[in-house]
Amino acid sequence: MEKLKSAIPVLNQLKSAGYEAYIVGGAVRNYLLQLPISDVDITTSALPDEVEGLFERTVPIGKEHGTVMVILNGTFEVTTFRVDGEYEDHRRPDTVIFVRDLKEDILRRDFTVNAMALDENMSVIDYTGGQDDLKKRLIRAVGDAETRFTEDALRMIRAARFQSVLDFSIEEKTQQAIEICAHLIAHVAIERIIVEIQKLLNGPIPSAGIATLTASGLVKHLPYFREWQEMLKLEIPLSLEIYIAFHIYKGYADIEGIKSLKLSNDSYRAVKQAVMVLQQLEQQEEYMMERLVYHYPLSMIQSCQSLVGHQADASDYAQHRIIHRRQDIKVNGNDLMKHLDRSGGSWLKDMLAEIEDAIITGQLKNQRDSILKWVEQHGKI
Repeated sequence: MEKLKSAIPVLNQLKSAGYEAYIVGGAVRNYLLQLPISDVDITTSALPDEVEGLFERTVPIGKEHGTVMVILNGTFEVTTFRVDGEYEDHRRPDTVIFVRDLKEDILRRDFTVNAMALDENMSVIDYTGGQDDLKKRLIRAVGDAETRFTEDALRMIRAARFQSVLDFSIEEKTQQAIEICAHLIAHVAIERIIVEIQKLLNGPIPSAGIATLTASGLVKHLPYFREWQEMLKLEIPLSLEIYIAFHIYKGYADIEGIKSLKLSNDSYRAVKQAVMVLQQLEQQEEYMMERLVYHYPLSMIQSCQSLVGHQADASDYAQHRIIHRRQDIKVNGNDLMKHLDRSGGSWLKDMLAEIEDAIITGQLKNQRDSILKWVEQHGKI
């Protein structure tokens, strides 16, 4: 609620200049559902240049589409009432036309639950039945569903994402339109798809969204997102990296091929790590859990365990780690070279790795004298 209140001065300043202004979109939906609000978007009859002229601090983040960021008690994206032109590529409108009527702007939006507005008195403006659909817990397209999905094919995945995040159902005609238009998702950039899939997987009910992607046929047109069946029973949030790693682990994809997904370096590294965790969980080697909790993030291990049905309490193993990093070892490379009277070389790296492993598996105490005695027995490595 505080986030919404902080937007009121922006609305009032626009209205005092003779323009209409409202809070719109997800902030209104979450306000009515009593859910946390992250961003507050504002729509107005004022043109972008007029918005810039009214506020001292602005950033023209998308003036060609009518959007100006206003900085006043926070940051707010303020967008001019508009209607969209033709969508030649099923991704974005070729042109936008600024209008002076809120209803015209509302009717271009994706789903009824996202197509409501709030005025400065927190009164709801609802032209599409969004409040009724919130009560029914329904995701329904605004107007003709096929038209909405033909305009922007990503909206189909957004519908599945809202299922996961809100635990809503998709209205029947909207579901049918997704099945008819599923092939159009091939026109959407993989980066945009990745963002929505990540949000879907992070929702409290990911299996609901996954079921829609599968039943509608959308997955047939999504590289690396075709094998969901084993995950339909999951009722836990799952990162995109873990999901992709599971795909690779099961043999549905290969590690090199995921470069086409244009993941960040950190995400790519996390995928490779998760694949190794899954493989080690399968092998069930001695001291496996001790090694896993030392080398990999606990949350990653637990997610991988949930996928393969592994029952060991990883958090308990993590709490009883003897060391947390190599720097915790009571000797260093210089100590080893001096004690063994040897110069540096590849042996030193190997020796430190052996010491590290012996300590984390409990086979060697992390005490200087114990380590040096152990080293004497392994000094010819």
